[in-house]
Amino acid sequence: MAVDSVFICSENEKGLLRFDGSSFEKATPKQAKRGHCGSVVPVDIIHSHTFKIPIGTSEEKIETIVEITMFEEGGLDLEKEYAIAYVKHPLDFESSWLIEAFAVAHDRLHELYDAAASVTGRIDLLAIPYLIYEALYAYDKADASAVELFLYIGDEASYAVLCKEGRYVTHRGLPSLQSIALKAQVSVEALKESLRQRGLEREKYGPDESLLVTTIQDTFANMTERIAQTVNHKRGIFGIGSVDTILIDFEQETIPGLWELFDGYGFEESRKGALSCCETLEPALQHEGVEALYLLAAAQERIEAPNLTIFEKRPGFWWSHTGKFVAAAGLATLVTVGWGALEQMELEGWQTNRADLEARLMEVQEKSKYFRKKLLEERAARDAVAEKLKEARQNIVAFDEAADAMMLIKASKAKRQKMMQDVVEALQRYSLSATSMEQNGSRTMRVDILTSYARRDRIAKFMKDLVDRGYENVGTEAIRLDKDVYQSRVEIVR
Repeated sequence: MAVDSVFICSENEKGLLRFDGSSFEKATPKQAKRGHCGSVVPVDIIHSHTFKIPIGTSEEKIETIVEITMFEEGGLDLEKEYAIAYVKHPLDFESSWLIEAFAVAHDRLHELYDAAASVTGRIDLLAIPYLIYEALYAYDKADASAVELFLYIGDEASYAVLCKEGRYVTHRGLPSLQSIALKAQVSVEALKESLRQRGLEREKYGPDESLLVTTIQDTFANMTERIAQTVNHKRGIFGIGSVDTILIDFEQETIPGLWELFDGYGFEESRKGALSCCETLEPALQHEGVEALYLLAAAQERIEAPNLTIFEKRPGFWWSHTGKFVAAAGLATLVTVGWGALEQMELEGWQTNRADLEARLMEVQEKSKYFRKKLLEERAARDAVAEKLKEARQNIVAFDEAADAMMLIKASKAKRQKMMQDVVEALQRYSLSATSMEQNGSRTMRVDILTSYARRDRIAKFMKDLVDRGYENVGTEAIRLDKDVYQSRVEIVR
């Protein structure tokens, strides 16, 4: 049967909404029981962890590896049960899968969704929030040929999501509006209004609003830097050249001054705007519309959605073990006279099937134990090799340092002078002031730079200048905004 709508389960309550792809309406449990039910899990209860495995690994073995890795490396509590799902991306240049796994404790899911499951009988899909923007590609509401960055700014959670070729690539958690409002000592609604009308533009705020504008500028400067770092980290892994589009998911609004921050980190050519999911929905419901559209796309099998549900649909009575037993017993009673032999054959058949199923179950359990044991052995061997490699690298570093001290004193001095000269020339080129310059050996240097907030983009240009000169790594360790003075600590590595 074609699916034309989906039912949205609310957290901590029995309320239900029906979504048909363009609008929401209230629904009854009777309607929901005949359709697909789902919800998007809150960000704050999700554990996530990323790792690699060989690309030839079977799906069955991947599931086992994911579960073991999430407990060993992902910080899960061994005393608890978890719902675990994952996404995987092929890394062709090294013949590996990049696995990003997500886990939620069963007790938290029961706490949030027991009430809803009690009226619907099940919840078909509990979705991962970072993946919801894939729905826009499923319904041709976004460009699958582009690399796109979605920036969600929400009351209880904020995050950035990067998509390539219509698929989720990575995410970065960001401060929520509630946390920003708490720092600024204003209400969430007052903060939203300030972001809509005045944004990051200091001249639009009054003298008594210094805390508010400073908090907003400082927070969004840090957010932009963290997003840029995440994008740059993923460029080489996923072969990303540039970000074609940046869309802010903030009740169909943009934030004045925000795009200028992104331009300072190399996003000048990116198309920028506000996200609009469904024209018929009011602005405050646009993000909920994206979530609902994702649930609908999964129900219509337009996308393959990783699932964290533990509230699967129970089989009808006659398909349950009890129902089958009652049916068999009733049939046996009716045919006892004259059909004893047939009854005996059926009973023997049931017993044979049961024995076969038990044997297969034992075989699967044994294989699972074997794979777990082999995996642990392989990891132990890998860790031993890694430890030896680490020790060898430490010895090499020690030898290199000793050789530098004995044989390359003059060369080291020349490199230090060249680094100092390059930094001073770059500072002069972009009219920047340095409060301190700390040089550690011939490879590393830290520079504390001061500039006005309006000229903060020159710091990014200063850093790019040094990268063009051949320095291996140039990054910011800390950013601080004091009134209109923008201070950044830049670390330069040869």
